[in-house]
Amino acid sequence: MSQVITTTDNQSAVMEKIAAIADELEAEAVPSEELGKLTDRAVELLQGADVTKVFLATELGGMGMYPGEAFPILDRVSQVDGSIGWVNTIFAAAGNVVGFLSEDASRELYRDEAPLFGVVSNGGGQAVKVDGGWRVTGSWRYASGSKHASYIFCPAMKVVDGEMVPMPAGYGFFLVPTSQITYGGGWDTLGLRATGSVDVSCADAFVPEEHVANLFAPPQLGGRAAAGGFFVLVSLMHLGFATGITRRILDEIALFANRPATRPGAKRVAEGERFRVEFAKKEMEAAAARALVVEVLADIDDTLRAGGSVSRRQTSLLKGASIQAHDVARDVATWAFRRGGGVALRDGTLQRAIRDALAGCQHFIVDDSHLAGVGHDLLGAPDNFVWMGVDFVELPPQPGSA
Repeated sequence: MSQVITTTDNQSAVMEKIAAIADELEAEAVPSEELGKLTDRAVELLQGADVTKVFLATELGGMGMYPGEAFPILDRVSQVDGSIGWVNTIFAAAGNVVGFLSEDASRELYRDEAPLFGVVSNGGGQAVKVDGGWRVTGSWRYASGSKHASYIFCPAMKVVDGEMVPMPAGYGFFLVPTSQITYGGGWDTLGLRATGSVDVSCADAFVPEEHVANLFAPPQLGGRAAAGGFFVLVSLMHLGFATGITRRILDEIALFANRPATRPGAKRVAEGERFRVEFAKKEMEAAAARALVVEVLADIDDTLRAGGSVSRRQTSLLKGASIQAHDVARDVATWAFRRGGGVALRDGTLQRAIRDALAGCQHFIVDDSHLAGVGHDLLGAPDNFVWMGVDFVELPPQPGSA
């Protein structure tokens, strides 16, 4: 298994741009949280640094990065701020989803400018076949970043002539214009308050046939970099957040621990032996989790570059690495809250990073119940077990099989 993610000129250029805007971008964190969505300036800075284009196919003016190649970029933005990093992953990932549309449809969407897209998965709807396309009705939760988008990819089951089309052919992601989207509430949360992850719905929204993405099929654009498919990308989105917010919390607690003592005769927190031991353990746990992520993604990149397909084992390791990274993020956040005293209790950067980490770790995709499938694979599951989204399922016998 490869140990190192390949560094490219595009990756280095984007990382330099992030470093140049980091302070200004972080200054947008508090006003974004007050708005319940990113400020216009935060979005402008992200777009100007090209971080929203890392997965967008080169044919559409993007950078078409491999999963591991983009990981340090997603990680670095999340170090700046959790909500900003979270929304950035949505913007970036949606560029990959566009590649599952036809080339003509994708080029038309990017003809005049580079739009922003949202993607939702929690919830569902029905898409009824009509002349020229589909009429979509449904409701979805956790529509992160959608308040900045021109379109939202919404999953729905296809209905043709009154009959539900069986899976997987019957499941599509429909590109609904936000002009036909109704925004709800549902985002009075502990953390990630600036992501605007509200409930959304639409009723009888027309979506032309060319604006339906089949994420179970190979992408139409993006070449080998996109060949891992959307479901590799989903784990990667969350990985960048988990490792990035963990790094930020550790950096913030180190600043807190090294500040001068506030009571006469007291020592700095960092001078305490117990704190030093605990801090060292958390640093090692974070480093180990990140190293596993890098190793798994580097192996996937190597496979894609060589023309291969992501294997079941690689998918299992990716899911396991993601859950592990989030477990570490959660542990670091709760430990930092205990050791942060009044600084962690009161409003500020450390508290916000802790809240964001805990909110991000609530996502169903990183629930440790999914480790049952990972363990099944590692223990030698039969070949007819496959990953279907977050579930490890047994395929039914195929017609004509013995």
